[in-house]
Amino acid sequence: MGDRLLGDQNMPIFNINYKNNRNGYIAVVTALIFMMLTLAVAASVGVGAFLSRQGKNELLNKQASYLAARACLDRARLQLSQNWSFYAGGERVDIYDYQCAILAIENSGQNKIITATSSVFSSFTNLKLTVDPALATVSFEEIISM
Repeated sequence: MGDRLLGDQNMPIFNINYKNNRNGYIAVVTALIFMMLTLAVAASVGVGAFLSRQGKNELLNKQASYLAARACLDRARLQLSQNWSFYAGGERVDIYDYQCAILAIENSGQNKIITATSSVFSSFTNLKLTVDPALATVSFEEIISM
């Protein structure tokens, strides 16, 4: 008998049929395709999360801009309650980290038209409020462009 570790002269140690054995290649190709699909899904989820965050920031900036402009309208209304005849607007107001502006107040019959603007990063808000002498709201609207 021959040495088992070295094998017999007539019997090879490894019996590999190279022509018909494709199982290894199929496994490698399957693993590569699976890895590429997983990578594509992970990349799309990451991009989606980034874009969602950016949209959320734009929404929060628009909300902050709207609230700052609304605060300016309230300030103008307060000033009109103290001095209806002489308050003319035309001032810039600081509200925490934001700013808004009260434009010149216009007369419309007995009513006053107050326009306020605010900008937070790239979000702009222009609001127009019409009040009567009792400071009741006659109309309120957001102006798209000025």
